[in-house]
Amino acid sequence: MRKLFLLFTFFAVGSITAQGNGDIVQFDFIRTTPGEQYNQILNQKWKELAQKRADEGTITGWDTWWRANATPESEWNLLIVTVAKHPDSLNAGGGIQRIRPDYSEMDIELFNQKNYNARKIIRTQVYVNKGLNFAGNQGETPVVPRVAVINPMKADYSTAAKYEQAENRLNSGDLGSRLGWGLLKRIDNYGDDLYHNYMTVDFYEKMSDVMLGRIPTANAPRELQEVVKMRKHQQSIPLWLGLSVRPQN
Repeated sequence: MRKLFLLFTFFAVGSITAQGNGDIVQFDFIRTTPGEQYNQILNQKWKELAQKRADEGTITGWDTWWRANATPESEWNLLIVTVAKHPDSLNAGGGIQRIRPDYSEMDIELFNQKNYNARKIIRTQVYVNKGLNFAGNQGETPVVPRVAVINPMKADYSTAAKYEQAENRLNSGDLGSRLGWGLLKRIDNYGDDLYHNYMTVDFYEKMSDVMLGRIPTANAPRELQEVVKMRKHQQSIPLWLGLSVRPQN
């Protein structure tokens, strides 16, 4: 049975010592329109296109993640993640006509309008992978984890290299209840005014593992204290896996 490479490739080859693989990762934060059934468009159209792009080698992964506990007031409720080896590949090979060559100009116009009405892209951010650890499965897993937690981090640019090294040391080896971990450095924007310039991602088998891990209250070990001094943990956002695409050839 073909093993699926994990998301954010974080979702690629792992090792006992966490280290990045240099993959380029795009996050599209999306707000779906109630009643417009964007999930059907994802299932019936965009998943098929993502599979075609993956099989052609344009991208190496594509996943949809639904924000847990999203409300009508939430800024976004869906995250689409695209993984590639080069920034130019992230949006290459797109367009509905790639999978519906028989569509007329009117068909394309109608579909694009339907797609536009069904969702709003709140923002797009691009990262490079700077750390990952799926050591327990040698970087692979029979199934993509169903739960992820994204953690926006703000680190000082003057000590960014030391911060990356510290995060990788902290998350090397045994991950406890986590199935995997990754570190992303933001590359689409730069500056002191950014809300975050790094993102860590934790993967779990189920949502209860996330909550159970937060119950104990204890003093942070020295390695964690070192990391905490080097970055500001802005938020933790839990996600449910929706769709997942990897190359099939």
